Amino acid sequence: MTFDLNLTTLCDHVVFRELAVLADDLRSITLQKPLASSKITMYATDNLVPESMYKIVDDSLSLDPVLTRKIYLNQEWRTTYDYFEVTYNTIINYCTKCMASKYLDDISYDVKGGIYIQRDERLLMQNVEKFVITRINSNTFHTFIGTSIEGLIGSRLSNVGFLITQLKAEVTRTLQKFQDLQAQYRETGRAMSSGEILQSIDNVAVTQDVNDPTVFRIAITVTAESNQTVTFEQLIRLRG
Repeated sequence: MTFDLNLTTLCDHVVFRELAVLADDLRSITLQKPLASSKITMYATDNLVPESMYKIVDDSLSLDPVLTRKIYLNQEWRTTYDYFEVTYNTIINYCTKCMASKYLDDISYDVKGGIYIQRDERLLMQNVEKFVITRINSNTFHTFIGTSIEGLIGSRLSNVGFLITQLKAEVTRTLQKFQDLQAQYRETGRAMSSGEILQSIDNVAVTQDVNDPTVFRIAITVTAESNQTVTFEQLIRLRG
């Protein structure tokens, strides 16, 4: 039997030093994601900009109903060659760290300091999650693990049907790769429980939210060799 660490750390939804645009008025700075807090850290060409030099205001000119606030400098910026970077908190559905799952892959501990361990079907569910939310090529030693789903966050909607097909194909491909790896692992003679082995990929459903067309839900159903069903859901938001 194999096991893995339980990965359930809550995400802080922090966007770290995102490049931001100084508008033609030399005072307005817009961000790519909505602000969840007025507390930000801003740099101009790697130099920290004091908080006293700007404020967060409503953006009445924004065409995006979610991007309703902007950074507004107290005075016009004197140069046009500076570039700005901003660290800030965004809302969950726009977070590219956790991809709207609320959690990050990290080690969790119980109240006594012991490490939570995942086994059997819970381990299978966690591995399904890992393979789906990991950005492909992000693991230097296992570049084939993961999907390109994260790359779709921030893209604009055009052909919804094609996008759904793309998402399904990515998820199915990575889970098939996971199956292949498990088969190779078993051939080495190492013991694995029937609960952790992915026997079949039963369904990968991608649906568009009826209230928000930029939100998609990926629902995955698989069966373990123990004949137990395991489900996993992932929400992503695209730029509409």
